[in-house]
Amino acid sequence: MALVMEPISKWTPKQVVDWMKGLDDCLQQYIKNFEREKINGEQLLHITHQELEELGVTRIGHQELILEAVDLLCALNYGLETENLRTLSHKLNASAKNLQNFITGRRRSGHYDGRASRRLPNDFLTSVVDLIGAAKNLLAWLDRSPFVSVTEYSLLKNNIVQLCLELTTIVQQDCTVYETENKILHVCKTLSGICDHIISLSSDSLVSQSAHLEVVHLTSIMPSEGLGMYIKSTYDGLHVITGTTENVRFFIVAGQMTSSDFIKLILKLWIAGSAGPYG
Repeated sequence: MALVMEPISKWTPKQVVDWMKGLDDCLQQYIKNFEREKINGEQLLHITHQELEELGVTRIGHQELILEAVDLLCALNYGLETENLRTLSHKLNASAKNLQNFITGRRRSGHYDGRASRRLPNDFLTSVVDLIGAAKNLLAWLDRSPFVSVTEYSLLKNNIVQLCLELTTIVQQDCTVYETENKILHVCKTLSGICDHIISLSSDSLVSQSAHLEVVHLTSIMPSEGLGMYIKSTYDGLHVITGTTENVRFFIVAGQMTSSDFIKLILKLWIAGSAGPYG
C-alpha cells in the first residue's frame, strides 16, 4: 500500500535535515546550522531572508536557492489535495473580476485623473500581481499529467500564458493610466471567459479531480554506489528521471497505473559495477 505524504508543516527537525540533504551541493554546508537550531517544517515554510542570514546563509544566491525550494514545498503543503481545476479557475475568475471592479470603481471616483496621469497607482499594480499569481496556480495545475496530454487543456494553458505575458508588457508601456486600464480590462475579460469555459466542463471528471501525494522509497542494493539515476525537479514540484549512469539496470518489481493516472512503482536497482559519481 502506498504511503500518503505527511504535511510539510508537521515535519520534525530531522525531516527538514533529510530534505536539505536533497538540495544542491553548495547548500549542504548549512545543514548543521538548521540541525542545531532545530528548524521544523512549520518554521521552514515561513522562513525569510533575515532568518536565513541568522542561520549562516549569507550568500544571496544560496538564500534564493533555499527559498525557491521552500516555494515548491509550499505548493505541496497548501491546498494541493483539496484544490482542483474548478476551484483554481474560480479563484482566477474572481481575481480577474476584482481587478475589473477596481478599475471601474476608480473611474467613478470624482478624483480620477487616469486620462492625464501616466503613473500607475501601487494598489493597481498589486492587483495585477495578484491576478498573475492566481493564473500561475492554475497554470501549474494544467502543466501536470494528465492535462498536458489533452489538447483542449494545452490550448487553454497556452492562452493563459500569453495573456499573462501581455499583462506584464502592458504595465511597462508608456501610455496614460486610462489607456493601460483599457488594455488590462480586455485581458481580464478574456481570462474570465477562459475560466468560465473550464468551469462549464462539468461532465469532465478531470475538472474536479484533486491531486494525491504518495511517498515512494528508492533503495539501492549498493549504497556506496548511489541510486544510479539523475532526478530533476521542475518549478511546480514534479520529479523526473532524466537519465541513468552507465551499466545500471532497473527491475520493475511491482507497478500499477490508476484511472487518475497516478503511477505507483517499487523499483529494485541492480547496479552492475559502474564507476564514477551517481545522481
